[in-house]
Amino acid sequence: MFAIILIVSMFSQGLTIVSYGNSFITAFPENLGYYYTDTSRSLRVTALHEDTSVYIFYNGSSTPTKTLSNMQKGETTLVLFKKSAEVYQLDYATQSIRINSTKNIVVHSGSNTYDGVNKKSVQTNVVQPDENLDTHYLIPSLNYTDLLATFGISQPDIASNRYGSFRLIIINAEDTENNITIVKNISGSIQLESFMIPSYQLIQLQADASLMMVNSSSKIAVLLTHPCLEKPDCKCSMIVNQILPVRFQGQNFVVPSFPGITQRQLFTTSRDKAISLSQNNTNLMPNLSGLRSISDPNKSQYVTASSNVSLRLISPGLFIELIPESMFAACYLLQFYTNINRNAIVIAKTDSKDKVHVGKDTLQNPVWTEIPGTEYSSATVVLKFAFTVIWHPSSKIAVYILEYTLQTIYGGPAIPINEKPDKSGCVVIPGEFEVRNQSLKWTESLNFCENNLREFAAPTDEGLQMDLASGVDTTDAEGWIGLRRSLMTTEWYWKNQTSSPSPPVTYVNWADGQPQDMTGFCASLSLDGSDDFKWKSTKCCEEKFPICYKPPTTMIPLAQPYNTEIIP
Repeated sequence: MFAIILIVSMFSQGLTIVSYGNSFITAFPENLGYYYTDTSRSLRVTALHEDTSVYIFYNGSSTPTKTLSNMQKGETTLVLFKKSAEVYQLDYATQSIRINSTKNIVVHSGSNTYDGVNKKSVQTNVVQPDENLDTHYLIPSLNYTDLLATFGISQPDIASNRYGSFRLIIINAEDTENNITIVKNISGSIQLESFMIPSYQLIQLQADASLMMVNSSSKIAVLLTHPCLEKPDCKCSMIVNQILPVRFQGQNFVVPSFPGITQRQLFTTSRDKAISLSQNNTNLMPNLSGLRSISDPNKSQYVTASSNVSLRLISPGLFIELIPESMFAACYLLQFYTNINRNAIVIAKTDSKDKVHVGKDTLQNPVWTEIPGTEYSSATVVLKFAFTVIWHPSSKIAVYILEYTLQTIYGGPAIPINEKPDKSGCVVIPGEFEVRNQSLKWTESLNFCENNLREFAAPTDEGLQMDLASGVDTTDAEGWIGLRRSLMTTEWYWKNQTSSPSPPVTYVNWADGQPQDMTGFCASLSLDGSDDFKWKSTKCCEEKFPICYKPPTTMIPLAQPYNTEIIP
């Protein structure tokens, strides 16, 4: 029998975010981009595991409106919705969409308008799983007129009433009545408004610069949106930004250089109303609308806040939530909506930037630019496939998506899948070390691991050694690891049935006085925490507990075409 001594978690114990789960709720905001009424709305559902079933509940239904059965790992299904799914009225509505699944999935929302041939206004949004939702949200206090004026855009007549401000969609994520309180600052006076949202329903409100925060008795999802945000040349684009709870804020940000975006401003949202923002030791002062200019849009910049903050990059027709440095991840899923102009902006540590992978391969010939005053470099990469992953085996990175059509630019953060770097790739099921509580010789232990479709434990770096040690109960026993001496050269090497040739021994954790010269050709590991789980050379015929390793399961999305389902 195996005793599992460690499961290497994909979740950080600190402040991080991953965007997979098995329960989601969202809605489609109104899209009038370019004033075209020919629109399309879709959810892209991607399975991270084999044999996943997905249940979609729409418009208040208590039974699934659509079921996606037996989805395979990496498979994506496109779920199309009719125009009636768009939330256009400023009132209560039932058009929420719930997505439940038997195993972890990711959900990506897309909305676009057409002129009959070409996409005109495209906006995408990563739908956050319920575990990333909360009961307290800070709302960006944006004045629509001032925002347009900052970019030198005139406000059209259409914006005078219904479209003259941003909107806020608040969705009750719980099967219970949800008491909502919104907090406003009107001419220096704090005012509260309270109301109730029935289970799984929503309300849409106007969101002007007076709106500060939303509190609730149970979890809610909050979307900031505008159906037709003005751009130069009498054009507009619908925008949507799912607001994250305050626990996902940060202080340090790498602001990427996005190709094709020449006008950009930063907007902060924080509990600290006296928040300051600096770039290269220069304070970035807000204008009257709260926007802050940043130098040289052609270069990535490092920005530091005086306290925790949400930071958005705003450009005409474009809102991009920036990833705090504290929430960089190891692997991202990328999903593109066009057949051309698929761009990824990658931020990686300079000393390990050459290890960034796309799919199974390292990035080919990227042009990296060091970011002054930081340990990071950035690169813009044109990608071939509409579905892929970008990951790093040993450090955390940030990845953004940017797409171009003939008339618009859209994008945002890629979908974070795995917070912890792993040399295996984009991990969806973490690896685990296992120990058998029956003593065997070294060769018997090797055979035991292989016969049970496991690897002989090989803590080849400090991270793996710490992972193994952190889950072991203190005991005076010892276990075998897959390290032994060559009979020909007496050099130590790792015996690993999945690697040919065996990986070089670049990390060791020998106890004092170990290994002893020519005493023992195999390596054992102390299971006593007080000994710091040190190694020693041991005679291979001695009997000790075998330590095996079940490798992690990784995911690379399947190529197009994907399945398509229609919500009636």
